[in-house]
Amino acid sequence: MNSEAVKITDKEAIYDIFKTRFAAGKIFIKTPEINIQAESFSFDNGLITVSAPDLTEKTKKVIFYVRYNEEVIFSHADLKFKNETGSLVYEPLTIQILPVQRREERRNVAQADVSVSSAIFITNIISDFTIHECLNLSRRKAEMIKDELLKKLHDIYPDSDIIFLNDKVKDTRMFFFNKKRKPYFIKNLKDLDDTGKVNNDEDLKYYKTFIFQNDLFDNKAKVVSEICVPILYKLMMPFGYVKTASQHELNEEDFSVIRKFGMSASTVFTNDKQIIKSSDEKIAVTDLSAGGLGIFFKEKTFIKHFKENSLIIFTIFLPGKKQASMLCEVKNISLIKNYVYRIGCEIINIEALGEVYYSEYVDSLESR
Repeated sequence: MNSEAVKITDKEAIYDIFKTRFAAGKIFIKTPEINIQAESFSFDNGLITVSAPDLTEKTKKVIFYVRYNEEVIFSHADLKFKNETGSLVYEPLTIQILPVQRREERRNVAQADVSVSSAIFITNIISDFTIHECLNLSRRKAEMIKDELLKKLHDIYPDSDIIFLNDKVKDTRMFFFNKKRKPYFIKNLKDLDDTGKVNNDEDLKYYKTFIFQNDLFDNKAKVVSEICVPILYKLMMPFGYVKTASQHELNEEDFSVIRKFGMSASTVFTNDKQIIKSSDEKIAVTDLSAGGLGIFFKEKTFIKHFKENSLIIFTIFLPGKKQASMLCEVKNISLIKNYVYRIGCEIINIEALGEVYYSEYVDSLESR
């Protein structure tokens, strides 16, 4: 199948797609502020008549979209008027069809209104942006712990520091760890001048392109080696890093020492509940698969934990008193009928024992 999007501007073709494919599925409406399911939707004489929560006549431009088999179909539309029943009437301008294959089948495990006491649920919730808030609120204590940790490291590696994600506005190292969640080791900065080495090493290429060019510390001309390891909440979610620079070439033993120090720092900050505080609210899981899960809730206060494209870490509780801590990326947030929020999460990482429990449970659903 062609993976490229197909754009359609012909009116007759647009009308045909609305009468067939849009009529066959759940219609969603997206703007920069909202992503909601339509309560009512009809298409007639080239115009869309629609109603949905939080959609008003102030919303002049929208995108309608629907999933149809292995395609997602989008339509940009402009508001024409509000009719006598209070519904909004839009004119579709273009259609864009994007092939998107489902990677796996989701299995339903509960309904949105099921009590979490009898359902699979998540708790101990914390997002990357709430960790940022926690560090700001507990800056004094976090700095005290950081200073204590660095005292030991400075005896061997004097040019070392711990940087939190809230310390810099635009931190190219922190951006690297948000994407990679792994350490890097630049053994010799002279390698930055070797085009062949740079092109064959993604870490070296990133360092040269984004970090080295924008680094403002005065002695960078004297630095020969740099080791940088992420500080990870529950050894999964990055919220800072340890940076060690040297005027002499560092080796693999040094790399091992700094990695162990990074793990130790991760554990210290994770275990200090006064600095990073997760939420003990419980939210029901309604569908799941090996690669992701769906969360539904009606309580508006729960939405504070979720932003599209943000990282989130939580503990999922499974039948038989089994549980798993997992790191996910929030892929989509929708408001569907009866003002129920649906959150779609892609699983990035699961702690080792929990991965066994989670995989066993998913396999048990598939065998039913």
